[in-house]
Amino acid sequence: MPRPDVLRQTSPEASARARAAPPRGCLLSNGKLAVLLTAEGTGYSACGATALTRWAGDLVADRDGYFVYLRDLEDGTAWSAGRQPVPGGPADYRTVWRPGRYEIARRDHGIESRLEACVTPGAALEIRRVTLHNHSRRTRRIEITSYAEVVLDRPAAFAAHPAFSKLFLQTELVPELAALLVRRRPRSRDERHPWLVHAMPGTGRLQHETDRLRFIGRGRSKAAPLALASRARLSGTTGNVLDPIVSLRRVMRLEPDQAASIHMLLGAADDRELALALVSGHGVDGAFELAEREARAEIERAGLDTGAAERAQAQALALHARDGNAAGAEAPFDLDLLYRTWSPVAAPAPRVALVPPPVPPGPRPAARRRSGPGARRRRGKEERLSSFNGYGGFSKDGREYVVRLGHRPGAGLRLPPSPWINVLANEEFGCLVSETGAGATWSGNSREHRLTPWRNDALLDPHGEALYVRDEETGEFWSPLPGPAPAAADYEMRHGFGYSRCRHASHGLDHDTWLFVPRRDPVKIARLRLTNRSSRPRRLSLFAYQELVLGADPRAPAGSVVTEHDRAASVLLARRPGRGPFADRVAFAAAVVPGGARALRAADDRAAFVGTRGLESPAAIRERRTLDGSADADLERCFAQQVVLDVAPGATAECAFLFGEEIDAGEARALVRRYRLRDAVCAALDDVREFWAELVSRVRITTPRPAIDLMVNGWLAYQTLACRLWARSAFYQSGGAFGYRDQLQDAVALTMLEPALARRQILLHAAHQFVEGDALHWWHPPLGRGIRTRFADDRLWLPYLTMTYIETTGDWNVLDARARFVTARPLDPGEDEAYLEPADSGAPGDVFDHCCRAIDCSLAVGPHRLPLFGTGDWNDGMNRVGREGRGESVWMGFFLHAILDGFLPACARRGERARLRRYRAHRDRLRAALEAHGWDGGWYRRGYYDDGAPLGSRRSDECRIDALAQAWSVISRAATPERARRALAAVEHELVDEPSGLIRLLAPPFDRTERDPGYIKGYVPGVRENGGQYTHAALWVVRALAELGRRDRAARLLEMLSPVSHARTRRQAETYRVEPYVIAADVYGAAPHVGRGGWTWYTGSAGWMLRVTLESVLGVRWERGETLVIDPRVPDEWPGFRVAWRVPGGTTTYDVIVRNPRRRARRVVEARIDGAPAPVAAGAARIPIARDGRTHRADVVLG
Repeated sequence: MPRPDVLRQTSPEASARARAAPPRGCLLSNGKLAVLLTAEGTGYSACGATALTRWAGDLVADRDGYFVYLRDLEDGTAWSAGRQPVPGGPADYRTVWRPGRYEIARRDHGIESRLEACVTPGAALEIRRVTLHNHSRRTRRIEITSYAEVVLDRPAAFAAHPAFSKLFLQTELVPELAALLVRRRPRSRDERHPWLVHAMPGTGRLQHETDRLRFIGRGRSKAAPLALASRARLSGTTGNVLDPIVSLRRVMRLEPDQAASIHMLLGAADDRELALALVSGHGVDGAFELAEREARAEIERAGLDTGAAERAQAQALALHARDGNAAGAEAPFDLDLLYRTWSPVAAPAPRVALVPPPVPPGPRPAARRRSGPGARRRRGKEERLSSFNGYGGFSKDGREYVVRLGHRPGAGLRLPPSPWINVLANEEFGCLVSETGAGATWSGNSREHRLTPWRNDALLDPHGEALYVRDEETGEFWSPLPGPAPAAADYEMRHGFGYSRCRHASHGLDHDTWLFVPRRDPVKIARLRLTNRSSRPRRLSLFAYQELVLGADPRAPAGSVVTEHDRAASVLLARRPGRGPFADRVAFAAAVVPGGARALRAADDRAAFVGTRGLESPAAIRERRTLDGSADADLERCFAQQVVLDVAPGATAECAFLFGEEIDAGEARALVRRYRLRDAVCAALDDVREFWAELVSRVRITTPRPAIDLMVNGWLAYQTLACRLWARSAFYQSGGAFGYRDQLQDAVALTMLEPALARRQILLHAAHQFVEGDALHWWHPPLGRGIRTRFADDRLWLPYLTMTYIETTGDWNVLDARARFVTARPLDPGEDEAYLEPADSGAPGDVFDHCCRAIDCSLAVGPHRLPLFGTGDWNDGMNRVGREGRGESVWMGFFLHAILDGFLPACARRGERARLRRYRAHRDRLRAALEAHGWDGGWYRRGYYDDGAPLGSRRSDECRIDALAQAWSVISRAATPERARRALAAVEHELVDEPSGLIRLLAPPFDRTERDPGYIKGYVPGVRENGGQYTHAALWVVRALAELGRRDRAARLLEMLSPVSHARTRRQAETYRVEPYVIAADVYGAAPHVGRGGWTWYTGSAGWMLRVTLESVLGVRWERGETLVIDPRVPDEWPGFRVAWRVPGGTTTYDVIVRNPRRRARRVVEARIDGAPAPVAAGAARIPIARDGRTHRADVVLG
């Protein structure tokens, strides 16, 4: 028998030595199921290429796995069967490896636990047996709870975008088998995923949970989940949970000296019936003995003995650790041994943690305390916030959203329901900042070149960057931000335009921390200001930490990042060779202290800095170490800096930490030198604040609806430019790419504020159009790699928005601007898309030519003389409606009608009479086809499938009506007035849900129909495009209502769509969950998530809300660069409104005051400019624009 592998209680001081030791754990596989179980109790299960359970593979903070929690129901004490996830020091802890099985044994609180694991021969099923022995002298009731986070996806796909991957998962309880099932809804008929099954057979009452949020709780962790914090039962939630886990619970009663066992099963099968058969047809008795016999037989067939097999286990784990972090393995490897051992079962080689087990807890020393008597200082009277909902509200001027994080004794900070973030960016660099200070930083491309990890975990919101303060006299440490190690004090995070600012008072100090990205430079700056309110001098260490990625991967393989500490310049440098266009760039970190002081110490060894307890309690800070420079090669790298400040009573000290990237080390040092000049940091902060304040204030409104005003007066423009155009990243989605249709709409939405943005974007997108007329669906800068598709609408946004830009600015010269075409291989027959890097075709062209080619390649029609659907027509999820080339889109008919109609003046101006006649004739044919074949009797259809069956028809079993076609029937002016009226009436009846505050995109959602519209059907019903509100389209509905003269409804629904309206109270905020100061792309529309906000920030809805508010409801338009048109469509009940607009390119301002004295707002009846009469035509005021640098007052009267 192999000897037990007894783990020693290694001290943190021995971490460097421990990292050199081979990893401990076990790989179990039978060729169908692979299981990793580490000595800490972490790990994962996989079936072929599909990960069943989540494991991040973090070599330092290894906290993922299939866990077993134990809790004494008498006193509430909780621990876990392994060292993870619940910290603590057992009286005894050991692991035992045998062929085919692994065991973790420990003793805590008078209970000895033994967790055994094996994979059953011949089936994709893991069995775990938990045996408890009561060594105490009293009867014990021990609660046993399993926990695993579900993936059911390829690990790389899940890691790239976890929030998206989870939207396709559904859970189910099968009570008669004490089992939970999880399935992944397929995105196509060809897609196959296994079903996951988890069971806990036994007697007594079974509890279950599949909602991760309900199990862990916001602001908590797997170490102390909500499910163990009270005597409440697990909630029993199943179905469309959005963030799925599998958790089962039973209670075991043990008399003194009694032992008993319980089994847990986790496996996978191709379908539901086979999955249930796994847990109903496999007996657990004898499974471990059988697994061991089979494993020993395999060892014998490989010509090995047990000792060699044990070495093969260690070498397999170490080899993968070397692949992951190039440490912890003895070389050379015995490749023959590895092949003979593992090839019969094709076991994977997961990454394993190489850090020592945690120190057993003892009395908490002063070095770990985060507060103490007199630590908190009472503040003055709190600022009164607008639209305060219990979590946060707007500052008086609306330019900051203030999140108040109250300290709850014993429960930590009260966090908002989800991360409420800010996006800080310039054109080439940026970062995300949540209310706790967590986030990610990027350079050049927010997806392809992240400097720190983008985690996409809305529940835990883990940190990849952190700041700390340590009192050098007491050893106490805490975070100046609300995470990851907050003090026992209230915090306030203020998100503003271009910055986030956090304030709190604790430990006799006032803390004021600003986070910002300068207007031009590729650097993130954290400026800390500490004021000593105590009566004694203080010596404080300030620490800054960044976990380095320098690429697209969620985690940088250890050893791939090369670091350097330039002591002469006091700068940390890092690069990641082999990273394509970013390979030569150099990341840097430095400190700036007034008076010329520099960072005293720096380090780059992540394991040494963080240790085993995570960023909540980093070893280097907790143990009062001084950072000691660079580590050996091939370890996980970080940036860590330490600055020591002496602060006299009543004095204020300041320090700034820089973190950024430059094209080479010389430029990085030069940038650091520049920011170390006197007042450079403060000047950069002032500059970025002034830039944003001036830009977003170019248009300001005052209406009777503050929920609209707050968004228009800064936040919509900021969201559009900072996030959509510059960052192209947010918490829930981090694309990094330019979308052909997307950023064009965003830039044109800002034309009234900054027309140069729109012009540049038009030229950029024209330069990514193929000579054939189609365009890249999206592309990544700087190389321009992207996907060529069969989407029908992408290219058409170029002529549509180019004409919108011209109609606004009068800049006809944009049509003459030169832009080359690109070329690449065409798509093969049956090929929907291809990722490629186009080349310059050399073919010259101007913007007019680009627009014409986009239109010309979109004129093909189907059997009903309607435009072809392609593999998507704005709704990307409907990618199989017209995949065979015959499906048709009614919405495309309306869209193309609007484009042709709007482009005719350009053809006439160019003298292209033949083209003008051709486009006009096609427009007229489209209108006839739309009326003949688009009308369904009560509304317009969405389109036709390849086989000619209607989509979006009263005859459809699912998706009977779609908002898109109805809205654009009005916007395009193609529908007859009567049908337009009926179409919008149908939207109001079928899709508008005022009690829930949403306008659904379609209804009912796709679920079980035999029809295959595309991957939209894979979303759980009511989520995103599949029956939720897609805010983009909802705003088009508002635009259509306004243009149809439904003034009261347009204004009411516009207010309803404002995020401010979704979170007026604490209860509403807890339903909506996401930020109430930026637009969400979607709002969920089906139980149990009705009214819950989806993905925020990174959505074109922000730009459209700005346009719909100004142009459609308030009726304020800049026309041809010469005229300010005032044509309101506001409710009769409004007494009036006010708009202040600064003409782009100067300081000329128009202050428009609209009054409605008779409460009849049908039309403009009188207008005056600076007291003189102004023209009124067709019910609208038309005010000539004078660029004279003055402020002009326009008075408009409605009647």
